[in-house]
Amino acid sequence: MASFKQFFAWCKRHYLLVTFLVVLCIAVFGFVNIQILHMTSEPEFCHLCHPAQGFGPLAEVDSWEHSAHGESGVSCLDCHGRPGVVGYMKAKLGGLKDTYMQLTISKEEKLEILKNPPEDLVPDEHCLFCHSDEGNASYRKKVKLMKVVRMRMLDDVRNPEFRQKKGLPDILTDTFVGGTHFDHSMHLESFEFTCRDCHFGVVHNPKTKTDRMNMCVTCHKENEGSDAPLLADCQTCHQAQYDMNKGVGAKGIDGEPGIMWAAETGCTDCHTGVESGIYRPSAETCTNCHDDGYVEIFDEWASETKAEIADLRELRISVEEALNEADRKKRDTKAYWQQYEKALYNFRMVRNDGTNGVHNREYAAAILKSVRSDFQQILTKLEQAW
Repeated sequence: MASFKQFFAWCKRHYLLVTFLVVLCIAVFGFVNIQILHMTSEPEFCHLCHPAQGFGPLAEVDSWEHSAHGESGVSCLDCHGRPGVVGYMKAKLGGLKDTYMQLTISKEEKLEILKNPPEDLVPDEHCLFCHSDEGNASYRKKVKLMKVVRMRMLDDVRNPEFRQKKGLPDILTDTFVGGTHFDHSMHLESFEFTCRDCHFGVVHNPKTKTDRMNMCVTCHKENEGSDAPLLADCQTCHQAQYDMNKGVGAKGIDGEPGIMWAAETGCTDCHTGVESGIYRPSAETCTNCHDDGYVEIFDEWASETKAEIADLRELRISVEEALNEADRKKRDTKAYWQQYEKALYNFRMVRNDGTNGVHNREYAAAILKSVRSDFQQILTKLEQAW
């Protein structure tokens, strides 16, 4: 007891030092905990429990890494935690439960849970926060405390600025999304669809283009007689493919019609299996009109364009990181962002066409060449500005 009295007496005599030490301890404790939160929020940490490769259960981190979300820097807790401080902390507390289950349940039980995730795992509200201006503004109006310190990208998302810099449409107002005409608002409001209905597994187990097309066709057939476009109405939805064939649509790039468009080749002349639910052409489709050598030519075009797209995807990440770093240093980047957004629009036009240049080889090559030039110019100008 005497020792406690002596200690408190010492504290009273050295109250400034004690106050400093207490503040220092609190600061160090807070810093350490924030670093722990950061470390346990990274995909590398999630990979410890989701280590598989490919798609599906246990491969969630690898599939994310190869998705458009992964390429854009959208991390695990950006989708699996509500925006704001409270949403972040709830997600972290939920992670404690997941860690406990990882240690206590069997692999079979874990696989069953991952195969059948709850419907509210990623609510529509999360999707609309990033992909629409109205959804972002509505959520920010409802949640006042978005962040104390920067813990993830999500809490800094402000639209339309974020959406435009990422080259994203506003899905509630724009009807040309991903190279396809699609009215999200009408489907959400009139048919009470949720994002999950069409985009289930968009990152971790994405449906093939044929799966998605069949889903559209099935629903539209059920509504035959309405304004829902049917199989014969290709251009109603597939504008990107028409523009690529015609050699139009890219910003700042003049083009000519592709050889198939010039020869007045119709969609179903190549996509011969649409009535059977097979929407992609095959090598046999080519040899109906050409000799066997054309298949090799088309494959060569596609492989070269695919490789260039993959390379530009990596370069795009570097450019965006450089622009964000320049913004953090309060540099004037407005013109650079505008050039970046133009290049990103053109890049996505080739990607959204979905044929790796086969529809119009010359136009696709010219577009990608301009994208590379824009990206490299931005990096060069940012370096020279120093």
